[in-house]
Parts: sequence; C-alpha cells; structure tokens
Amino acid sequence: MELKRGVKLLRGSPNTLIVGKYVVDPGQPAERAGEIVAAAGPSPVVLLTHFHADHLAAVPEGAVVNAPWGEELFVQSTRARLFFTHGVYTEGAIYKGRDLDVAGVVKPGDKIGPFEVVPLPGHTFGHVGYFVDGVLYAGDALFGEKVLEKYGVPYLMDIDMFLSSLDKIEALEPEVLVFGHGPVAGSRKRIRELVDANRSSVERAVRLVESALPADLTTLAIKVLKESGGERGWENVLLTMTTVRAVLSKLSREGRVYLDEAGSWTKNYNDR
Repeated sequence: MELKRGVKLLRGSPNTLIVGKYVVDPGQPAERAGEIVAAAGPSPVVLLTHFHADHLAAVPEGAVVNAPWGEELFVQSTRARLFFTHGVYTEGAIYKGRDLDVAGVVKPGDKIGPFEVVPLPGHTFGHVGYFVDGVLYAGDALFGEKVLEKYGVPYLMDIDMFLSSLDKIEALEPEVLVFGHGPVAGSRKRIRELVDANRSSVERAVRLVESALPADLTTLAIKVLKESGGERGWENVLLTMTTVRAVLSKLSREGRVYLDEAGSWTKNYNDR
C-alpha cells in the first residue's frame, strides 16, 4: 500500500514503513523478511523505533540495522531484550527475535535517509519516531483502541514521558499517522481521538493502581488487569507489572506512595 508517492506501508502488527531502501520496524514474524526484501531490496537499511522483539523479528539477513541511542544493547542481545521487556528472563516469551548486529545508532534530531528522527519516549526510554513528507511513524508511542482493550492498560516504562510524547505527536500535526498496532490515521480528527484514548487509558492505569493500594507488585498487576478487563495470561501479567512499576515510580517521585518493610506499596497519607 502506498501512503504517498514513494512511501509504502506493509500492514501488520506491527506495521512497517518503507521508503526506498529504508525500512522502519520490520515487525514479525521472521518470515515477513521476504516481503521486506522484495519491497526495499536485498540490503535494506533498518530503522528501529525501539528494541521490542515484535518490531525486529523480521529484520532480513544482510540488513544494516540502526537502533535508538541507549537501546542498542537490547537490540543486539536476545537475553537482555527479554529481561528488560519483562523484568525477568523468560525463555517461553511469545516474541523473542534474535541477536542482531547494530551498525549505527540514531538520536532525536538526526536525519537519516529521508527521515527526521523524532523523540517519542515513554513506551521505552529511548523510543523514537520517524517523520517523512508529512507521514509520522510513531511505533508504540501510542496504541489503537483494540490493543488498549485487549491488554487493559498500555505497556510503558515512564508515565510522564509517554504523556509528553502524545503531546509531541499532536504538535507535529502529521498528515498521516502510522503506528505499530492499529489502522493508519489519516486525519487530524482521528489522530486526536487516538491521542485522547491513550491519554485516558494511562490516566485510568494510575487511578487503578492507587485504588488497589496497599499491595505488592504482582497483586497490583493482577488487580489492574481484572478491573480493566485485560487478558490475564502470565505474559500479560509480566507486561502489566512494567506499567504498574511506571505508575509507582511516578507516585513515589511525587511523594504519594512508599514501599513498606513487608514489601507492600502503600499510600503516603501524610501527603495531603
């Protein structure tokens, strides 16, 4: 599918953007690499928004891989990637990918090929987007409504960064917004709806964690999934624990919660 002249989209979960030899987030499964080579040539230049395995499993052999600055270790190492994604190494993870050689790193403000690198942290600390000819590829800086419904709360590592990145997406005023998991948004109205849905989902996550206190981390994650209606398989419990950690980090920085000696997170009732 061609979004604009020379700007191609390979639909999937995640979606993949291709401009000439440049490929943003090859995605998964690994067999998708053949489609990418057919569209971009035998030695594509891969640009990753972040290190998660579902965005890089289909990197073709012989590709020149560029990782976001600060996330190159997790792109290079499957073990490091899985540990940092789940908070524990899990051999049975659905998405693993493979070890990759990283040829270079990209930083916000860089120009690489036709793309401008845009800072969109929060989902991961080094997450970036790629902007070309009015088209913004935002990766997992936001999610479609079906993904938010399925998983209950968005996976993210920093609440305030994630919310600031939503503001950044709106401020860029892209004509077309492509993101990892969901249909392309082709109007400012639709982009605003997606931003609002993600902001509301994050705010709900904060409320759910606060209302479930006091509790330990695992109990909080299970309670959040139960209240939000998200899937409760072991992998989503681990993923949700990352979001809960992000909420607790924010509340702790603000002096609103503390960890007691029994390992339970508790509201700071002196903070009024």
